[in-house]
Amino acid sequence: MIFVTVGTAHFDPLLEKLDDLVESGVIKEFVVAQIGRGSYIPRNFRYFRFIRSLKSAYDKAHVIISTGGAGTIMECVHRGLRLVVVENTTLMEGHQSQLITEMSRRGHLVWCKDLNDLALSINEALTRNFTPFIAEPPLVPDMIRKMLK
Repeated sequence: MIFVTVGTAHFDPLLEKLDDLVESGVIKEFVVAQIGRGSYIPRNFRYFRFIRSLKSAYDKAHVIISTGGAGTIMECVHRGLRLVVVENTTLMEGHQSQLITEMSRRGHLVWCKDLNDLALSINEALTRNFTPFIAEPPLVPDMIRKMLK
């Protein structure tokens, strides 16, 4: 299964492209999408607007396609999931690109920079060995200990 999430916002161009890829047979795998507040209604795959937790969808998915929301990115890379990120540049003047750039550079996700490359990005995610995400130790506790000495 391919699971798509746009979070609480909307990203109709992503859903439209995915719908076209399923309709044309380029994507043959079962697709489920969380479409948020979008106005585009998919014709060729299942969808829902919101759900309390995405955990069950993440557990079933072979690949997750997401917009660049920090919460989704961090949850997926912490869990070692196969993640394709398509930045939603219509939101907040491209604030997502810094996190996507860094997570892509470190090998934790596939960054699909152009929706025309979505099928290629999905195939890359299915075959790629992702670098495990290892959180850096928090600096604040050490800073506090040093100040207390």
